Amino acid sequence: MSRPAAALDDALVRIAARLPDVPLPAPDDLGGTLGALGWRATPADVTRVTALFVVLAALALLAVAVAPLAALAVVAYALAGACAVRYVPSLVLALHESRLVGAGPGFVARLALRARIEPSAEGAAAFAADAGDDPLSDALADAVRASAGTPETPLDAVAPSLPTPGLRRAVALVRAAVETPTADRGRVLDRALAAARDATDRHVREGARAVRGPVNAVYAFGVILPLALVGLVPVAPAAGVALPLGLVAVCYDVVLPLALLGVAAWALANRPAVFPAGRADADRVLDRRRAALAGLGAGTFAAVGCLVLGVAWALPVTAPCCALGTALAVATRPVLALDERAAGVADGLPDATAVVGRRLAAGDPPETAVAAVGRTLDGPAGELFAAADRTRRALGRPLDAAFFGRRGVLGPEHGPRTAGTVRLVLDAATGGAAGGRVLTEVAGGLDAVHRLETEARADLADLVDTLVRTAGLFAPVIAGATVTLAGHVGSFDGTGSTLVVPTLGLVVGGYVAWSAVVLTALAVCLDRGFRPAPLCHRVGVALASAGACYACAAAVTALLL
Repeated sequence: MSRPAAALDDALVRIAARLPDVPLPAPDDLGGTLGALGWRATPADVTRVTALFVVLAALALLAVAVAPLAALAVVAYALAGACAVRYVPSLVLALHESRLVGAGPGFVARLALRARIEPSAEGAAAFAADAGDDPLSDALADAVRASAGTPETPLDAVAPSLPTPGLRRAVALVRAAVETPTADRGRVLDRALAAARDATDRHVREGARAVRGPVNAVYAFGVILPLALVGLVPVAPAAGVALPLGLVAVCYDVVLPLALLGVAAWALANRPAVFPAGRADADRVLDRRRAALAGLGAGTFAAVGCLVLGVAWALPVTAPCCALGTALAVATRPVLALDERAAGVADGLPDATAVVGRRLAAGDPPETAVAAVGRTLDGPAGELFAAADRTRRALGRPLDAAFFGRRGVLGPEHGPRTAGTVRLVLDAATGGAAGGRVLTEVAGGLDAVHRLETEARADLADLVDTLVRTAGLFAPVIAGATVTLAGHVGSFDGTGSTLVVPTLGLVVGGYVAWSAVVLTALAVCLDRGFRPAPLCHRVGVALASAGACYACAAAVTALLL
């Protein structure tokens, strides 16, 4: 099995190799975590790199008397680096296990399909390893190679690496089914599919409950409350409390962003099951020229708007946010359309599988069954199968080449789950009517997996919506209004303060822009996992919206005062 986050592992090894080999105590659980990941880094490596950042923080503290604000910033970054090195292996392992659980139902479905057609543990394992493109399939492929020529089957070898008892039980049931009489084999395989779905469903429910509290805390204490407290800056001197803007800058542009990033990383690592997704070929469809022109136009318009509205102090925040956000949104729009179409194909696969299964069971050849999907189903899935049929007839190639060949209709944007399901359908088609009956049964399992993913997204829908609205609307509006109010209060002689509004606006605006990026990225990844096209597009929209709302809220507040 390939190492998750191999680049991080290699970086840790390289850095640790350059440090003195000083024996340091390591946490008891660190060795098990690194072993589960298959990383080359040892607990001693992680401990030494962590100690390096702690030493940097201690050295920075020595400079507090000379340059207090710079020293505090360095201390914050160094301690954040120490925490990152110490806990990144655990977060990577949690995310990896979420991916394994998300891939579980499809993985077991491939095993069950092959076991129905050919009751052989070795054959089922070889097919599932070849047809899938996910961590479980990679682990099974390693097990197939390792168990060759030994009494142990690949399913027995891969079982200990599965993350949940439910998945281990599902694989054990598939293993038992191949030795079960034909009359009872179907029921045992149905139980295996149900066990895999139950394991994923349980993980989804537990994950949703686990992340709900921290995400709500991010919303309340990481964004809304800090932005509202900006109003205390000009009145603090009247209460005898000195709040220099430099200290405010360290808090809002160093400490809070690091804390926000840390909580977001934890939430993503512990999110519900991560279902396999595709990745559009961005280099093929990005419209860079139009994006650059749109970004330049948006930035210019935002700058002029700030001057016209009388909030020139917001220009250094609003103009870059609008320019960069608009450019990113426009550049990724074609990729997003391709990604959405691929998601539509995945949503329609259970119905396509059922249509092919019924046609095969009725005695139709595989080519006719595939063509029937295009005539029967509307939407992206039907169009994909229709395109494959046209490619097959035009080139005179077999169905496998029409889907997966050089001119095949499946691309990287469709993802491993779609590709694995199509391979599953084509393999079942070689079994004729018997394979068709199996596909009809499997279609129900695929539909159940799709419902499970839909329900998982629904469980987090309110959190996702709150994060998106906070990032692009609520936070910048509160920040813009609060900075304007702070400047108005600070202008009164009775407070004893001389507030520099442009500086405060830049400090707070930087945190607004950062929170727009981090909160939106967190929302998108909680919703559908890491999908580059939706992530970049939604971040671009949120960044442009945050910049515009920041300036508009400041202008409206100034008008009302």
